[in-house]
Amino acid sequence: MKRLFPLLLITSSVWAKPIVLIGHFDAFGNATLNNATEVALELVKRNKDHPDFELKLCELKTVFDKSYYQLEDCLKALPEVPKMVLGLGEANCNIKIETMGRNLDNTKGPDNEGIERKNEIIIPGAPKEFGFNYPLPQMYCALESKERNLLEVSNNAGSFVCNNLAYQFSYKYQDTVFGFIHVPANNCRDLPERSEVAVNLLTKMISAAVKEEEVVRLSTSKDELQLLRRQFKNDRCLSEFYKRTKGADEKGIWPF
Repeated sequence: MKRLFPLLLITSSVWAKPIVLIGHFDAFGNATLNNATEVALELVKRNKDHPDFELKLCELKTVFDKSYYQLEDCLKALPEVPKMVLGLGEANCNIKIETMGRNLDNTKGPDNEGIERKNEIIIPGAPKEFGFNYPLPQMYCALESKERNLLEVSNNAGSFVCNNLAYQFSYKYQDTVFGFIHVPANNCRDLPERSEVAVNLLTKMISAAVKEEEVVRLSTSKDELQLLRRQFKNDRCLSEFYKRTKGADEKGIWPF
């Protein structure tokens, strides 16, 4: 048995599943829940024995800056570097995959601690926009055509707490694979059905992400995207992805 013990340790290490850390927000304002949390909890429940990954959750306060520090603490508490960190928040009633964060806080109302910010730079001296580096094209193309049609490919994560977290984390942890996805909001009609779709699509997308070894930061300009459209014109899915992706210098889907 003594001879076998080191072998067992090596074997368990080799077969350890990659960790994906998911940050999700608490209920905002007068809402009784945040659907990002509901989706995150269901993801863990549904995928507790998934062969490709292990999910770890990090609950975040819907508060400027505090959510970033909470996600940072969750990252440091992990036993190993995660394969990906994924933020989940609420937006409209669709699944909104984000390509970049913007270096600006500009709210129409307060966060959960009453903080309002009007045209405040998040990180002085940092770029106006910063592309995320999760393998979103591959995650997108892991879905069937009818599933991809359910997604909004967004160049605007808003200017509230979700974007504040996403910009800070992606900029300060540039060597960590990070992305952000908005799921249907808690007040949407047919929310159970929409959430079920979100869980199913996110499972497929996360599974594709952990298998991807190359890390490439997503483009933030129209000119860069035009080059990518030409580069992948013969790849049906990637061509579709880049045609749907907009630069920061183009109109976004969700301006708030």
